[in-house]
Amino acid sequence: MQRTSRSSILVSANQRVYVTDRFAAHRLLVSDAAVGGALSDRPPSIVPSAVLSRRRHYNINLAPYGPLWRAIRRNLAAEILHSSRLRRYALARSRALDGLIGHRRPRPAACRRRGPRRREPPRRRVRPARQDVLRRWRRRRRRRAGHGQHPGRPCPVLPRPPRLRHAPRRHRAPLSPPVEEAKGGDGDPLAYVDTLVDLRVPNENGNGSQRGRRRRRLLADGELVGLCSEFLDAGTEPAAAALQWIMAPLVKRPDTQRALREEIDAAVGEVGEEVLGKLEYLNAVIMEGLRLHPTVPMVLRQVMSDDDVVLDGRRLPAGTAVHFPLARLARDETAWAHPREFRPERFMAGGEGEGVSLVVATGSAGEIRMMPFGAGRRMCPGMGAAVLHLGYFVANLVREFEWAEEEGDAVDLQPHHGFFTVMKRPLRARLVRRRPEAKTC
Repeated sequence: MQRTSRSSILVSANQRVYVTDRFAAHRLLVSDAAVGGALSDRPPSIVPSAVLSRRRHYNINLAPYGPLWRAIRRNLAAEILHSSRLRRYALARSRALDGLIGHRRPRPAACRRRGPRRREPPRRRVRPARQDVLRRWRRRRRRRAGHGQHPGRPCPVLPRPPRLRHAPRRHRAPLSPPVEEAKGGDGDPLAYVDTLVDLRVPNENGNGSQRGRRRRRLLADGELVGLCSEFLDAGTEPAAAALQWIMAPLVKRPDTQRALREEIDAAVGEVGEEVLGKLEYLNAVIMEGLRLHPTVPMVLRQVMSDDDVVLDGRRLPAGTAVHFPLARLARDETAWAHPREFRPERFMAGGEGEGVSLVVATGSAGEIRMMPFGAGRRMCPGMGAAVLHLGYFVANLVREFEWAEEEGDAVDLQPHHGFFTVMKRPLRARLVRRRPEAKTC
């Protein structure tokens, strides 16, 4: 790897560019993309949906920038993740909180469920099958790398070996019943799959161009399953990881936890979404957690043949993978004082983070100082939902329990980087309930 004249831009020998300068990131992802649509595509991926379908069944993450991508992303943003829709899920959030709080204490023997075991949710059935397939595929990829293929280069689509020939069926099976149920009209009208069943998308050929302007088609079954699988993955694992990354510093810093609890205790009853926006210190804690520990390690883009991407005075050739490491971008010493420290006060009045908004990354005026949900055209459409849920669960967990380190078991903030950045050692803490437990089941 060689370093260019700009100390914050690294160029590797296998057509990879690492951009760690926040001003360059803003220009490439927001300013230039808004004008010409450059860097709006992603390099080939090894996420489960891509491996199992050989990239035939596109989801939002994998679809090339174009009419199909716009149609399925617009559907998600308008039908499920819009702020007006999120308010309708208040009951589901409350039930999830009750389950989470109840899971944190032993249940009386009389309250334990007896009888036949409940059917396992589709999410839990599909995950082991996909992980097994990915482990096999990665072993095969490493063997190919040993025969001359560069191990770090984005791997092309590989034909599935005979032992993986049933993998797509195993991947689809757990999610197929909900899809079929939605087609029959018996599903929850607010379910994501229901918005996809009757969705008509542009009919494109293999190059991404439309065969006919007015010709539209329904999504294939494989696409429906891929989109639902993507929704389950993106809506659960990053949020769970972010919740741990936010709670861990609160466990290590009782003074910060105490200040947050004092603000939360001023709220009446359960902390609902209607009061979250008024809790300034809570929002500062969420922002600082997202800044220090974004759950997605990299934003990836690929230069396409019609892109005009100039970086450090030279035009990047088509096929170049451009990487934006999010944690490094958010720890720029020119933007933050003591950037590696957990200091929520920096987002309060008078701090260097006062007024910093994640919306800047969508193209609004201002500069990027952190972008935990990406930036530009392909930034995460679930940003609003993620911030709402993190604030809701952090506030209520701090309100219900006092969190402290277990004696002899200090919280370790070392990260583990994979598809998502998680804690190398999952968070373990000693919880003391602050409110009387209910006597009933």
